[in-house]
Amino acid sequence: MMGPWRVPENVSGFPLPVSRSENGGFSVPGSLFPECGEAQSLPARQISSELSKSWPQIKEQMLFLGRHLTKWSLVKAIGILSEARKSRFLRRKTPKYGSMNKGFTEEELERFFSVVDDPKAHLLFSYQAVLGLRIGEAVRVNVKDMNLKTRELRIFTEKSDKTDYLLIPEKLFEATLSYISAYEKDIAVAKGHLFFSFQPGRRTERTVPHITSNCARIIFNKYVKKAKMDEIYGYSVGERTKQLYRLSTHSLRHYAITNFCRKNGGNVALSSKFARHTSLQTTMIYVHTAKNELYESIERANNDELLEKVRRMQETA
Repeated sequence: MMGPWRVPENVSGFPLPVSRSENGGFSVPGSLFPECGEAQSLPARQISSELSKSWPQIKEQMLFLGRHLTKWSLVKAIGILSEARKSRFLRRKTPKYGSMNKGFTEEELERFFSVVDDPKAHLLFSYQAVLGLRIGEAVRVNVKDMNLKTRELRIFTEKSDKTDYLLIPEKLFEATLSYISAYEKDIAVAKGHLFFSFQPGRRTERTVPHITSNCARIIFNKYVKKAKMDEIYGYSVGERTKQLYRLSTHSLRHYAITNFCRKNGGNVALSSKFARHTSLQTTMIYVHTAKNELYESIERANNDELLEKVRRMQETA
């Protein structure tokens, strides 16, 4: 006879099976975690918080299931967790906004910067619009990352875990030097970070020396609204429905990549290096063709010669 199984209690407070029975030692479906149904009515953040506290027990149970589930059940379990990870934390490879231009047009960019009256915000968003920096990269720009002789900017790309270099165009470089001269003391206190976060009287040891990405997004949204460009294109799908705005801080990166590609003869390979993408396919999502360019191309493709051929085919049919 086999002895009893001894396994930890589950996170809901109900013990996992401790011995074999007529149904193989497991309770009937749905009874293992009877509180899960009730938990659905709780806020998602509260559920996540409680589960985080119980992670050691959850991990122990998962290790137990990993040792004893059948291969088929284990594959299903992995599939469920994988899909949950994709839907919650991974960005879609295909844009959910379709063919809509998520980037700024030339006119929109000019209109946006015309209302950005704070020097720090103006320079921060300029680094995105000119060099295509991600917002997380832009807020971390540091004097130490700038080569004053070659005008090169060193960028650590978190997504690819590698360091890249880009040339800072002359006008942006001059604007940066003027900014550093005007805010030299604040930048020094912020350990060389151009976009310091400190306000007088609010400096603490725990505060990061640069503004956060979230703070930058709030500032950006304020100026977009001020420029009357807070266009909504849809609503998110999930527990909490929220409005989706066409323009975001990432729209500045969209503009930079599209502008670079257009001014370099549509060289996608070169644009991909500029964008610091690992694949050309990703770059193509960013490169936007203006509607008038698309329509003009359609007109050129359907020229009179082609139409004449179609007419002759119709006549002889």
